[in-house]
Order: sequence, then structure tokens, then C-alpha cells
Amino acid sequence: MTMRRYYLLLLAVLLLAGCGFQPRGEVTRPPAAMEPLLLRGLAEHHPFLRELRRQLERAGVQLATSADEAGGVLRISLKQESRIFSVNANNAAVEYEYLFTLRFDAEQPPGTSAGSGELQARRIVYAPGGQLLGRVREGEMRRRDVYSDLARRLIRRLAAL
Repeated sequence: MTMRRYYLLLLAVLLLAGCGFQPRGEVTRPPAAMEPLLLRGLAEHHPFLRELRRQLERAGVQLATSADEAGGVLRISLKQESRIFSVNANNAAVEYEYLFTLRFDAEQPPGTSAGSGELQARRIVYAPGGQLLGRVREGEMRRRDVYSDLARRLIRRLAAL
């Protein structure tokens, strides 16, 4: 019976590994040839750029501060759009749709394109009338979640280059 359990466990592990499953905390990293990596395109203190830096540093990626020391350059632009998603009986907006579009261009070595792409994230936020403070906090929380998600997806995309 124990041998059968062993084989079932081995089969489950192989199936999970074969389908691309990754534990949530596992961090991928861009190619080592891109290090140190220079980030360009967004303001120095932009919340997305801070989140991307945090995740890259957690993955052990060296970040460059100038173009002279960079082994690779990542140019990014982030666009956020919002629109009314639904209205109530009084024709007042109760849900908003936020669309985040991240465009990136990786250069390795600097000046030579290694790949580019676009990532999108869409969130719908319920915002009934009143409760202004709660709506503002929920919006900030959703934005942080989107930035974290986009940063993770961008790092995975860079690792595939």
C-alpha cells in the first residue's frame, strides 16, 4: 500500500510540473546577461516602478543606476484608463472598469532589442454612492494588486526572452 501511495504522489508531482504549475511565492528571474538591469520610462517614484524594483531585488537581480554600467535596459510605459461599467436605476455610476496597459521593450546589450510586448490587466470596482474614504482605499488597494500582478507577469515574460 505504501508503494502505491508513493507512485500516486510521484504521478501527481509530475502532472503538476508538466502543466507549468508554480507555487505562488516562487520567483523567476530575467536572464543573467541582462544584469545589471536599467529600468527606464517611468518616473523614479512611480508606484509600479517601486513594486517592480522590489520584486526584481527579491529575485536577486542587480539593478543599474546608469546606462554605463547596464548589461540590459528595460523601457516601460504604463497607461491606465477608467470608464463607467454599470449604472443604477438613477443613472448614477456604481461600477467602474479600470484597464492597465503595460508596454515594455527589453534591450540586451543596450541598443539591441531583445524583445518587446504588452501586458494588460482589467479590474472592475464596485463603488456605490457615499463611503468616499472606503472607495479611495479600495481603489489604492486594487491598484497595488494590479501593479504587483503586472510586475510578476513582466518578470516571467523577461525570463522567457
